Parts: sequence; structure tokens; C-alpha cells
Amino acid sequence: MAFTCTSFSFPLLSLADAAKVIGLLGIANLDVGAHEGGCHVQPSQVEANPRATIESIRRAVGEAGVGVSDFFPTFGEGFRGRPVNSLNPSEREANLRRFRSIVEVSKAIGAKGITLLPGVVWDEIGPDRSFELSIEGLRRLVPIAHDAGLRLSVECHLESVAESPTKARELIEAVPGLALTLDYSHFVAGGYSPDEVHPLVPLAGHFHARQARAGFLQSSRRDGTLNFPDIVRRLKAAGYPGDLCLEYTWQEWRGANNVDVLSETILLRDELAAALSG
Repeated sequence: MAFTCTSFSFPLLSLADAAKVIGLLGIANLDVGAHEGGCHVQPSQVEANPRATIESIRRAVGEAGVGVSDFFPTFGEGFRGRPVNSLNPSEREANLRRFRSIVEVSKAIGAKGITLLPGVVWDEIGPDRSFELSIEGLRRLVPIAHDAGLRLSVECHLESVAESPTKARELIEAVPGLALTLDYSHFVAGGYSPDEVHPLVPLAGHFHARQARAGFLQSSRRDGTLNFPDIVRRLKAAGYPGDLCLEYTWQEWRGANNVDVLSETILLRDELAAALSG
């Protein structure tokens, strides 16, 4: 298991400078975020000019001396901007076209896989039909990624159709070939215990790591409740095939801008390194 770090951990820097910081931390790879209206890469640009996007990312990681582990895009802005389970059929078709560009870019920059969000619950149709639309949408995308030799996984997050461990398992099992980008912090912040999350470990194709506690998506090492040495042992035992992504973020959502991202990334990096070597 190699280390990687999300580019959007450092949203006030350019992609090139964020990659350099990650390299200076001794982290060999980065996960490139592409969120419309956010920092670094815009999904609309990915579709409009994939070649320019590829060149920009290659230049950034090349100058920093790091590789790319994962490409993490949204289709639109935020959770509800063109999600995989959009209520609008034309948007779902547009997402399919955009996904082909996402796959093209992911493969060209050397990513091992793609992480998507699983969709949201729509009041108009309720949780069950919202969940079904996510399944339908993801089933169309998995073969496209796999044909390019890429893993496709979803991060089941707070405020999604699969914010509980049970629904996360149901989603993964309902979409053949789909993997989970496992992030304990979303489940723990939502009130679930780590013991309820552990059974998801065999489903993981990618892994996001940061400390959290009940009610808090992101915590310092001092305040967090996750036992990462134990989680690493479980990943090893399950034969987890992916990398360990350090995903401390700096954003207003869920108060994630109240933690020292740089220091906590270093502390968690060292804790995970010790767990891997031990």
C-alpha cells in the first residue's frame, strides 16, 4: 500500500503547488480532484478539452515528482449538481458523455481508478427510487471504466443515498464490478461505530483516511476516535489492493476548516506508516 493525498487538501494553492507540497511531505502520489466550481480541475473543462486537461495535470505532477493514484470528479457542482442519479434523463445522458472524457483523462494521467459520488436522495421520489436511479446510473458507467483498465468506486458520504454502512453494502453489491472508496469518517460522523463499518473493508478499492468522531466529519488526532493501526490490519487481512489516501480537507462544509490540515496530514501519515511497517 502506497500513500497518496488529495489535491484538494490544499485548495488555496494551484494544482502544481499542491502537488509540490504533497511531494515535500514524502507522499509519492496524489488524488486529483475535479469538482465544478472548486479548485484545480473543472469537470466541464475535462469534457471540453481533455487533451489540455491531461497536459496540465501531467505538467503539475511531473514538476512535483509525484504520480497519480485516483481521479475524483463530480459531474457538476456540489452533491446535487448533475449527480449520477439526476432526475433529468437528459442530464444522465450528459453525464455519460462527460464520463467518457473523465475516463480518457484518468487513463492518460496514470490513475489507477476513478472515485465518484453515489447520488443524493430526492424529495420528489423518495429514498428508494433515488437509490434505484443510482444503481441504474452506475451500472452504465462501470463497463466504460473497466474497458479502459480502470477501477470505478464510489465514496458513500453523508447526505448521499448510501450514508449508512448497510446502504453502502447494498449499493456495491447491486452494481457488478463497482468498488467502494471507503472512508470511515463519513460513517462515524453520522453516528455509526467503527465496528459497523469494518465489514465494508473487503469491498474497498480505494481508501480515504482522516480522523473523525460522532458528529464531526474531520477531527484532529487528539480528538478523533478512529483506530487506524487496527484498520490497517484489517485492510491487510482482506488483501486490500489499493493505496492509502490522506484526505484532510479545508472547506466550510461540516466545519472541515477548523483543523490544521498540514499538521494532521503529517501526523496521520506517520501513524499509518508505523502501522504498515509493524
